[in-house]
Amino acid sequence: MDKLLVSLLLVIVTLLIILFGMFFLLVFYRMQEMKNKKGIREYIEARKDDWYEYLLGDGMPIEVLMPNGPLELEAIDELFFRFSYHFSSDEINKKVNTFAALYMSDYYSKNLHSRSSGVRINALNKISLFNLTFMLDPVSKVLAKRKIYPKAEYLLIYEIIIKFSRTDFIAHFIHPKVPLGEFDYKRLLLELDETQISLLAEDFNELPDVLQLTLIEIIGVRHYLDWLPLLHECLDSPAQELRIRALKSIAKLEVADALKLYEGFSHSDVWEERLMTAKIFRSAPTEEALPVLKHLIKDSTYPVRAQAAKSIKSLKNGQQALYSVITTSSDEFAVDVAEEMLGKE
Repeated sequence: MDKLLVSLLLVIVTLLIILFGMFFLLVFYRMQEMKNKKGIREYIEARKDDWYEYLLGDGMPIEVLMPNGPLELEAIDELFFRFSYHFSSDEINKKVNTFAALYMSDYYSKNLHSRSSGVRINALNKISLFNLTFMLDPVSKVLAKRKIYPKAEYLLIYEIIIKFSRTDFIAHFIHPKVPLGEFDYKRLLLELDETQISLLAEDFNELPDVLQLTLIEIIGVRHYLDWLPLLHECLDSPAQELRIRALKSIAKLEVADALKLYEGFSHSDVWEERLMTAKIFRSAPTEEALPVLKHLIKDSTYPVRAQAAKSIKSLKNGQQALYSVITTSSDEFAVDVAEEMLGKE
């Protein structure tokens, strides 16, 4: 019994020692953190005028601002963030790049390889925000590592590659390190300019299905008329969702050619395709649009009928056409939706 009591006391004492040790360790780290924050504030306060002169003026030699130790590197990183928040110009970006390339390459590279995901993400955000083009190679090399990172980090890496390289992003879009969803691809595609979109679209058939869908949607959002032939090709696809997205983008382009090609979808078994057809024909000449829209205003699906009525109203003499539906049509659904559309005036 005495031995059991002694063993229990030893366990309790050991646990108390561990708990006190952890407590004092946390206190130490907290004090160290507060000390570092104080040092950063003091550096910023003492050198902010010099940094204003360097970044906004032209009389401060870069050598005068050479950092001395990791604390000053953190303070300069914080200063860059504050300047990027309040000021933005090519000249400031150029000066930040020049200084960071000269004195902070190791600082950002070290943070890129930190064991903390938060530190790595912060480094990637700063590299993108400050346009640190010299960090493209170190960032790209992260993708070659066997270690698997969270998706958020990969997305930031891809955004940096898009921003700093005109062509290298394509391979990463086709073969991403982690599965990407439609929202992820949309976020990345919105970072591309028209030239990069064109490069990606050239390999359209090689792209993952999700990326194809997103790219087709972006063509409509960005109003890239040059890619109308690609949208027409997609209309022959066996993939229903791809056809719907292509019709949706065509509607956004507001084109009035190839109407015979689109007209066939007004008889589709897929109501979403009929809906998009109704949207497309709002941009067609009245004499070609009315027969198709008068057919769709009788559709069995309400969203299709409503869109057909809305499209008729947008045509030249559209209100008169809706009155004609009300007075001559024997389809009660068509009459109801036409009256509803006119009642919105």
